[in-house]
Amino acid sequence: MVAVPKDGTVQILVGKVDDILQYAIGDPLRYLANWGRLYSFWPVHLETACCTPPDTLILGDNKPISEYAVGDGVAGASGHGRVTRTFHREHQGTLIRLAGRGMLPLLVTPEHPVLTVERRMSGGKGTFSVDRVWKQARDLVPSPRVKEDGKFLYPTGRHDCLLIPRLKGQCEPTSIDLGPNATRRGVNIVRGRGENPPLSFPLNADTAWLLGIYAAEGWTTRNHDVYFSFGHDEGPLVRRVKEIAESLGYFPSVKARETTTVVRFSSSILARALREWCGHLAENKKIPDFLLYHTDTGLLKAFIRGYLDGDGSETTDPRGPVFARADTTSKVLALQLQLAYARLGEFARVSLGRRGGVSSVMGRTVKTHDAYEVSVLTSERKTADFSIGQDFVAVPIRSISEVSYSGPVMNLETTDNTYLVSNATVHNCSVEVGAAAGSRFDMERFGALEAFGSLRQCDLLIVMGTITRKLAPRLKMVYDQMAEPKWVIAMGACAITGGLYFDSYNVLRGIDDIIPVDVYIPGCPPRAEAVLQGIVLLQEKVRRLPSLSGA
Repeated sequence: MVAVPKDGTVQILVGKVDDILQYAIGDPLRYLANWGRLYSFWPVHLETACCTPPDTLILGDNKPISEYAVGDGVAGASGHGRVTRTFHREHQGTLIRLAGRGMLPLLVTPEHPVLTVERRMSGGKGTFSVDRVWKQARDLVPSPRVKEDGKFLYPTGRHDCLLIPRLKGQCEPTSIDLGPNATRRGVNIVRGRGENPPLSFPLNADTAWLLGIYAAEGWTTRNHDVYFSFGHDEGPLVRRVKEIAESLGYFPSVKARETTTVVRFSSSILARALREWCGHLAENKKIPDFLLYHTDTGLLKAFIRGYLDGDGSETTDPRGPVFARADTTSKVLALQLQLAYARLGEFARVSLGRRGGVSSVMGRTVKTHDAYEVSVLTSERKTADFSIGQDFVAVPIRSISEVSYSGPVMNLETTDNTYLVSNATVHNCSVEVGAAAGSRFDMERFGALEAFGSLRQCDLLIVMGTITRKLAPRLKMVYDQMAEPKWVIAMGACAITGGLYFDSYNVLRGIDDIIPVDVYIPGCPPRAEAVLQGIVLLQEKVRRLPSLSGA
């Protein structure tokens, strides 16, 4: 424990520093002890890591956020990464519902950081900024209405845009090993019949197209057969599937049924592989990761072409534009298609179409799933309400609303500190101090208490996040109002060097430009263990102070 002249403990003022709080210094948060209240620059709960409802679908391992565990794969701004930690807590209050134009809506807690760019409107035309900024969800500004009662409004002003990342290729396999999908007994039986089953699946334009067709029209029986179903007028597709299957060493048969033409071949190994790669049943279909993240975008194009050949159609808007569109009951596939098109430099609009539920089909009661519509403009574009950059696709926010919510919320810490919610890029900041204060790390055992009455009763100021020049004077004011002795910890790359935005005109390259720093905790973000180490290092520094040597 650090003995200081006040109360024998180190009390901490901790908070996210951002120019969006220029007006909110000192907003109370929650009681951390029955005799003290925490104050913060960013008026949020200490455990703001938990920022989305548990049923939020996260791409990567393609499951709800509540099912993610350490080590699972997750899609982020830089591509496919890994989960390094999970968080959850109870939340009571409101969630922010953000809906981008051509994007599925996302629900996050009000303080959750969302990566945005600004769009300036003048006379109805927009110019997109090149500066990317993390903003709290509650402070985002939606785009103005451009049309009302059939008349154009030609709005003027500024609003925010969500960012869909243009993922980079991360793998380049030329074939996929089928060994994990084979059993020794099954292989021996086939070889006993004098056959040699294929144990690898080559990756080329034809096989990628075949996987796309399977995502649209294919299914498998458990551990046995592979099927493709087509209309009677889709002879070219039937012949191509048959030819590709034969080139892979299989023996397909074609059978005309009452309403469809079915291509079938037997391969328990490939049947298991296709279920793993592309999913089973329409509502579970997906793009294989080895195609979505392949360095050769030609393979991804071939998959999309195959999928559209199977489930796609062409529609013409009454105003003239032509769209390629497809409907799917798989939310994962709809979101993956949007990411895939972003990789290819195009913007695919995704919207919720028919709602699922119980309905009657030909006199039978059936349960249907939600349907999602994916559409891409294929004709020449005159104007666009989105912007395709080198790293992101910027999409205006159509609407922002508050939703009452009471229940658990979740968050992930990932290897690149970002993940995607409805393909919008969000950050996983604010988790470290909350984790360090929790039962697992128990920061209080080192004599550091997160409880105090006001900033004038604090000994330690921890600064996290990007500090803009607009907020710098207010940070200096807060530091000056703290009574001596006082210490400062710069936590994370943003506070130490400016982080990702070190070369921006309005970002400080470290808070030590305006206030003295005693301990630097590197990382983006640093782990909770690093926070504890920083506290211990500061305690050692305090013990060596001549003025406190006798304390």
